[in-house]
Amino acid sequence: MLQTLLPEEMKVLESDYMKATGMPSILLMEKAAQAVADAVARHAPQSAAVLFLCGPGNNGGDGYAAARLWAERGGRAAIWELNGSDHGDAGTERFLARQAGIPIRLLQEEDTAQSLCPASFDAVVDALFGTGLSRPVEGAAKRLIGKVNRSGLPVVAVDIPSGLNGATGEELGGVGGAVRAAETVTFHRPKPGLYLRQGCVCAGRVTVAPILIPADWGAVKGLSVLEEKDLAQLIPDRAADAHKGVFGRSVLFAGSTGMAGAAALCAMACVRAGAGLTTVLCRRQVLPVVQTLCPGATCVLLPEAEAEADHGSSRLLPEAAGIVRSVLRDASRAAIGPGLGQDETLLPILRAFREAECPVVWDADALNLLALHDDTASLLPLKPQDIVTPHPGEAARLLGQSVSWVTGHPLEALRALHRRCGCAVILKGARTLMTVDGEHCAVNAVGAPALAKGGSGDILTGVLAGLPRLPKGSAPRLEDLQAAVLVHALAGQQAAETYGTHSTAPEDVVRCIRVG
Repeated sequence: MLQTLLPEEMKVLESDYMKATGMPSILLMEKAAQAVADAVARHAPQSAAVLFLCGPGNNGGDGYAAARLWAERGGRAAIWELNGSDHGDAGTERFLARQAGIPIRLLQEEDTAQSLCPASFDAVVDALFGTGLSRPVEGAAKRLIGKVNRSGLPVVAVDIPSGLNGATGEELGGVGGAVRAAETVTFHRPKPGLYLRQGCVCAGRVTVAPILIPADWGAVKGLSVLEEKDLAQLIPDRAADAHKGVFGRSVLFAGSTGMAGAAALCAMACVRAGAGLTTVLCRRQVLPVVQTLCPGATCVLLPEAEAEADHGSSRLLPEAAGIVRSVLRDASRAAIGPGLGQDETLLPILRAFREAECPVVWDADALNLLALHDDTASLLPLKPQDIVTPHPGEAARLLGQSVSWVTGHPLEALRALHRRCGCAVILKGARTLMTVDGEHCAVNAVGAPALAKGGSGDILTGVLAGLPRLPKGSAPRLEDLQAAVLVHALAGQQAAETYGTHSTAPEDVVRCIRVG
């Protein structure tokens, strides 16, 4: 499992390592440059003409060294530089690049967008600015970034795309202020800005390259990043003598008139994720949909007011809460929310879930009801072993903030949600964030744009209810949340490969869920 490192922490870590071991810093630079040249080879043929954009400092030094290594491999290299450095490791690497016969062009402030034209190259390496950048790029560098982004060429960014804040993921200078990379090669540990805010748009594929520093060097821990190879350790194979009782009973309350599909998707995902037994608490209109689409789930019908049910309003009778409590006594885990609607007569059911002994996943309309009625229903905080899964709109309602505040301050929002709800939080987004205690946080690094479609959240709720095998009363571990979110994202990626990013339907995602 990876751990992110803030730019300033990385600087201290490198310095401490070199002092402790006597390792020359230029060897770290050479190792970094090798990883950059390897990345270029993934986007361009061996003989390709590659433009290396080099800025002042060590980031530019990595670029000079990578240009020389690319030329040594048989490729064609050219360097455009900003304020070429003549000192330190970067100066040494610049000298070696020039000695190798690589042409170097010093960019002038008066260079226009027309004169900065990378179109004659096959790929671009962005080594302009490193992770310490804290202000918008200006002048010739800004014009060059715009030209590169419009060129359509594959871009390999060194450590971080230029113009992106390495700590926060903010695109300095607004939209278009940072390089859009096909791949970012970051060193030793990933930087949080590669995943937060606009980081996932700018960074492209993130490759974490070792640079001679041992992986476990330094005690600093940032955001946890679960890799696909880690799943096998978190989700072991089933024993040969396993039976359904070993894998627990999941109880779901989801769906309403016009939103029965949410209940079906949640149940299907729960079964796919590995629940031994899946039980859906159903309104009358929902029951046939669930039993048709998910025959592996059992259903418990909840009583409704007959006259109102005939008109499709599905208002539950008071005795429904007692039935829910009875079913929850045998549950290993539960989930509530997808497609429920926001009828206030559901509050007794929410209270039953609030008082259940098992861990409960709270999603969608259950969260909206919590936000609307907490003052009168006294439902918050939830149990420490529960999980809330808001998207930014639901998070904003729970926190009394704007959606733009949530998306602009995702880690702050995550921790505020933990304080507000008193339990584990999954803040959904292009790069989903998670925490179980408000202190230790994780980010899902696997993007799946095919999941940007109604129903995807219902599937994640089902995966969460079906995947973790938690004893009653046990709080989830951070890696349990990470595993569920990663399984969901990988299913989205697999579905997109089969059906296309635009054409993937939620049921396609369910079919692609793979656990174990």
